[in-house]
Amino acid sequence: MHYSLVSSPVLGFDLVRLPAGDSAADVVIRALQAGPGELDVFASRHDAAARSAAWEVVRAAVAEVRPLTDVLSDVANGLLEREFGDAGAADRLEDGVVRVLQASTVADADALVRLVHHDVLDWTWTLPVEGGPGLRTEGAARAADVLADAAVSAYLGDRLPAEVRRALAGPYLSACRELAPAGAPELDDVPAGVAAVLDRLTRLDGTDRACLRAAADGDRAVGGEWAAAVHEASWAVHLSGRTRSAAVAQLLAVRAFRAGGLDAADAAGGLWNLVSGVVHAEVVADLLPGEARDVLLRPWDAAFGR
Repeated sequence: MHYSLVSSPVLGFDLVRLPAGDSAADVVIRALQAGPGELDVFASRHDAAARSAAWEVVRAAVAEVRPLTDVLSDVANGLLEREFGDAGAADRLEDGVVRVLQASTVADADALVRLVHHDVLDWTWTLPVEGGPGLRTEGAARAADVLADAAVSAYLGDRLPAEVRRALAGPYLSACRELAPAGAPELDDVPAGVAAVLDRLTRLDGTDRACLRAAADGDRAVGGEWAAAVHEASWAVHLSGRTRSAAVAQLLAVRAFRAGGLDAADAAGGLWNLVSGVVHAEVVADLLPGEARDVLLRPWDAAFGR
């Protein structure tokens, strides 16, 4: 499974369930909003020897992480073998799946690296000639390494020793200290409707969280309808050329989700789908058919009112 900007809600689903996923989201946002000047600063911090040693440890950590599909298959097969015919097996299967979703990712660290190099920084590559590979400057490649390493450091988190995380993230943090902080300009890439959703998420209290959980539970029965509406929203994002701004919105939602006190269990239980659907709907609010938009906004409206 690969990450892509087109499927940014999937990336968000993984990041929002990782302990430092919001930090990884911050790095990818920074990469999405970087221009040539910023890339020059990131490239200047590249340390080939240090990252080579760190990546030996990263490779070993990545090899120990089993794909989500394999883990889910084991959970399902194990429960069905032990409890075939048991009336409570279905409930226990659902609980097992949710536990797996709290700790496993759809893709992996290698997929995150490819995302940064080839999707986020696609503009640094020349177009392939006669089927050959695209080309980019050495400086662009070094900058991509620095950004991808920092994202991986947060993505793998405690799977890596502290000194390896520092080696991966240090060049990026050094560059950020020289550059102006990202801060509020991040919101320049998102529509007002998205900004309002993000603001509401960051200010959740206990009652708000309870209302959102209840809305997510109540909307599960129409999962197929929701999936169709998300597909329409994703298609509208693609056709309108808003893929990058939609990705920024989804990654900002990861940060807002965590800031609002929601956690991996909430995300695995359906709340990330609710939030990411609302965000996608607001990115293309002017293009999305009313019926699809209503489906995506319905649980949010049930929790807070339109």
